[in-house]
Amino acid sequence: NTLWPEVQKLYGHGFEMFCLASDSTRTLVASACKASKAEHAAVLLWSTTTWRQLQRLQYHTLTVTQMAFSPDAQLLLAVSRDRTWSLWRRNPPTSESSEPRFSLQAHTGKDTAVHSRIIWSCDWSPDSKYFVTSSRDKKVIVWGPWRPESSGGSEIKPCSSVLDVGDSATAVAFCPVLCSDDSYLLAVGLDCGRILLFRWTPGQDVAAGGDWVRCGETDSSQSHTLAVKRLRWRPRAGRAGVGNNEVDGQTDIERKLKEESSWVQLASASADHSVKIFSLNKHHLQ
Repeated sequence: NTLWPEVQKLYGHGFEMFCLASDSTRTLVASACKASKAEHAAVLLWSTTTWRQLQRLQYHTLTVTQMAFSPDAQLLLAVSRDRTWSLWRRNPPTSESSEPRFSLQAHTGKDTAVHSRIIWSCDWSPDSKYFVTSSRDKKVIVWGPWRPESSGGSEIKPCSSVLDVGDSATAVAFCPVLCSDDSYLLAVGLDCGRILLFRWTPGQDVAAGGDWVRCGETDSSQSHTLAVKRLRWRPRAGRAGVGNNEVDGQTDIERKLKEESSWVQLASASADHSVKIFSLNKHHLQ
């Protein structure tokens, strides 16, 4: 039950793997390895059908720390130890090749970077409009909105106020289910092991920081003992495995009254070698 037979070896990186990502169509895998120079910092794209290397995406100069495909599978975001992010867009298919190709759409550079330290993590909003980055500089920033008709990427700018979380922000994730007021729910993992929850409302008093509302956090018994390395929300509302007539001593009628759709689940992985799964009721968030 625990054996995963090897299907294929993929060769192409010069050093040990650092991060992976797959798209929602299950046709592409992106990989990146540790890098101290630009030639090793490329992102490699692989076909899940043939396991051939399809493309080499070259922009960053140091290790790509995390990648994320947009939910609609049209964009690939990469963040790096070089303090910048790059955004790659899937090109329309051509008669010459049916295999997907990506081109650089937007990026930050030394002059335009907002983060002053390594960017540890990134994620996409469920509607593929916005993406978020988190960094060792304690900042969390939402960028966008992405508009497919934009060809030069010039409009990809910070669209939130800079959120200072007080510690190195090592992981970040958008909840795929919007809040009742159509705001976005985000989880931020910290170097100290704590996880913070925020609601973000686009265009809501950005200058004064009113677009962010802190709505929860883990206590000492729930937090990890070392850095949170990755956060991931369950793709849909509800609690995994909750389908019996008896749930935690409650009758089926009581369970239905609580409306399972109001629950979301968050998984966290840490450098302390533990994985935790949290169930949150959105109606109980502050």
